[in-house]
Amino acid sequence: MKTTKDLLDESRKRPEVRPRFGFQEHQVFWNEQGSVVCACCHIPYPGSDTWVWERWEEITPETMVEIDREGGHVACEGCGKEPRRIVRVTEKGRN
Repeated sequence: MKTTKDLLDESRKRPEVRPRFGFQEHQVFWNEQGSVVCACCHIPYPGSDTWVWERWEEITPETMVEIDREGGHVACEGCGKEPRRIVRVTEKGRN
């Protein structure tokens, strides 16, 4: 019989989600309104009206470094995933 702790642990586990539309797992996107999503969820189909009208684009590693330098934080609004593996900011990169 499963304990309450076991049930809670199972409920917290998220199913593995694969990137959509041929994107890579590490890619993160944002739009003109400031919405941020990873390639695994909630990303509109590239070339669709939503993609074009909301002006979706990838957040590049260089932009991620700049956001970090300014004290910002990037995480997917859909799943909360943080793209920490994209950019490794060194002390030299912060200066």
